Amino acid sequence: MKLLDRLCAGALFMLAIAHCLLVSRTYTGRIWIFGTGLALLFTAMLNVLRLRNSYGVRGLKLFCITANVTVLVFAVSLMVSIGKSRTLQHPQIALVGTLLLVETAFSLGKTLDPDSRIGRGRDFCR
Repeated sequence: MKLLDRLCAGALFMLAIAHCLLVSRTYTGRIWIFGTGLALLFTAMLNVLRLRNSYGVRGLKLFCITANVTVLVFAVSLMVSIGKSRTLQHPQIALVGTLLLVETAFSLGKTLDPDSRIGRGRDFCR
């Protein structure tokens, strides 16, 4: 499961970078599209940070859940607003939505807390 979590976080990170790099320079509203790519990139970075420091940073799990749900709601609203036919023409939107859904599920999952392991007390870890 941890491998799938890492693969999804890495794929989300790479898609976010590709999204930012492929913004058309001729489009007049490119700053908004680039901003969406940055939001996706920051969400991916939070997920990678969660994988590396799951219990070491207070509030990280909550920030990951919030970021994943926020961008997931944005992706779903985008799919609804452009319709089924245009969503099928742009499968990367559904792919990002699926990756965000999986990352949200992993963020909601139980994290290993070093204080909860048998044989380690609170005073021993500090």
